[in-house]
Amino acid sequence: MRVRLDVVQGRGAPQTLTVEAANVNEAKLHVTQQGYSVLSAEPLRSGSAFGWAPRVPSAGLRRLGNRELTIFVEQLHALLQAGLSVIEALETLHKGSRGQWGGVLAAIATQLRQGQTLSNAVEHQRLFPPLLIAMVRSAEVTSDLPQALARFLAHQHRTEQVRHQLSSVALYPLLLMSVGGCVILFLLLYVMPRFARVFESMNNLPWSAQLMVSWSHLLKSHGLEMVIGVALLAAMLISMLAVPAYRARMLSRVMGMQPLARYLRTYFLARWYRTSGMLVEGGIPLPESLSLANQVLPGALQPGGQAVVHAMRQGLAPSLAYIQAQMATPVAEQLLRAGERSGDVGLMLRRAAEFHETEVAKTLEKAMRIIEPLVMTFIGVGVGVVVIMMYLPIFELASAIQ
Repeated sequence: MRVRLDVVQGRGAPQTLTVEAANVNEAKLHVTQQGYSVLSAEPLRSGSAFGWAPRVPSAGLRRLGNRELTIFVEQLHALLQAGLSVIEALETLHKGSRGQWGGVLAAIATQLRQGQTLSNAVEHQRLFPPLLIAMVRSAEVTSDLPQALARFLAHQHRTEQVRHQLSSVALYPLLLMSVGGCVILFLLLYVMPRFARVFESMNNLPWSAQLMVSWSHLLKSHGLEMVIGVALLAAMLISMLAVPAYRARMLSRVMGMQPLARYLRTYFLARWYRTSGMLVEGGIPLPESLSLANQVLPGALQPGGQAVVHAMRQGLAPSLAYIQAQMATPVAEQLLRAGERSGDVGLMLRRAAEFHETEVAKTLEKAMRIIEPLVMTFIGVGVGVVVIMMYLPIFELASAIQ
């Protein structure tokens, strides 16, 4: 097993070591024989060579949302840029905090005073995403925490920008479909049954009137069951979407539908390129960056990401590893080759992500321009059919009277 130990040697600064040992005690004995004093030790989970695997939040505490996380990192970055030490910055943030957040900041500051590194103190709280923990750990090697936080903020802002762009483009068609669906349901469930009452006592009704009367009788006899069935179906769909396993399964099925699968795959690969590129620029080796970045991939693409890591650990060049695992788009392939020649793979991965994010946003915008008139046509035809069915019997009866 792999054991991570926080150690100190003489009057030197605390540092973190990773040791292969049968158990934690054997790992402690091994580093003690080398002249280190052990501050803490814990076994690493499989698949996390550097201790950056995601950890489950503690009971009673929830993982920080994107907005809370961004605000915290922005405030910490501003205070560090102003010349404060990490402990002074945390104490300043603690003064203006409320609720459990104040306890979290106080606990981090206390652990720093006890000799823990900032990455270990943050990871111990189990509230922060593995990406931020990895960036902080890389900054402890380069001694440039403000720059690492700036990279993380740039990543968060770009991610939010792409998400906002995609959601804003899709909002109007979804709003049209919701309003149109509500209008059609109102006509079918409320207006049409009242029109049908006029024709219930008549004989020799036209087909449209007979259809309205039959629909009205169906609602009277089974209306409650229909409403309960629709409500149960909606509740089932919502609950399934709330469960990560079902949501991942549905996403896998959607990714099997062409041509939607191509754009979804490009979008998730762009997120993967951006995350791994940022970690590489922060000083983390590419294989470890890819292992950590695999968390942003859906379940259907994670085996491909793991195959890239495995191929690189076997000595394959990054571009060939990506191509062999079929995880490189043509643009990413060319940029990776350029990054190998220039020695700046991280920058090339970020540029590939930016290109594909822009490509997906433009494609979605074009698709919405086509879908919007189709949705409006569908709603207009639906409302028109219902209205015609309600008034057609009246016109036919009026013609018969004449």
